[in-house]
Amino acid sequence: MPGVQRWALLAAWGAFLATVPSALWRVLMIVGLLPGTAKLREFELAGDPVQGYVDVFALSGVQLIAGFLSIGLVRPWGERFLGRTILLAPVLAVAILGGLAVTWLFTITTIAQFSAGLRPDNALVSGIPLAVMVVCYVPILFWGPLELVATAGYWKRRAGYRDAEQRVGNADRA
Repeated sequence: MPGVQRWALLAAWGAFLATVPSALWRVLMIVGLLPGTAKLREFELAGDPVQGYVDVFALSGVQLIAGFLSIGLVRPWGERFLGRTILLAPVLAVAILGGLAVTWLFTITTIAQFSAGLRPDNALVSGIPLAVMVVCYVPILFWGPLELVATAGYWKRRAGYRDAEQRVGNADRA
């Protein structure tokens, strides 16, 4: 898209792509397709297995959809929808609050929990499967910060465009 800063483009796509590995790992784990995760799967499905499946699929779906919305910060559908210009303030509010929320949830909280010796798998995964899990979850640490960088690019581009449009409008009136 013309006018999109390269760094904002990379940040927006990076934010989306950061959500994919952990969502995919989670779904593959819950359906039993990841070797070495049977104990974690049993733990997640204990009690009400249907609720366990719903929780994992819903979390993964919401995570991917929210991550995908980051791309709207660098694509035309993030500025115009159904022929109408999208207001800047609501997009910025949602993107900033979302970026801060996922930074808190997936960056700050995760690092704090690991530092305290807490693991999201309740120490039920070990060896190579644990290494695979870690590799799949590390990218999510960057989702929030990348979202905020992409949001800064969106704001800079859109606010600059609006200022230029106002200058042209004022020049036409003179």
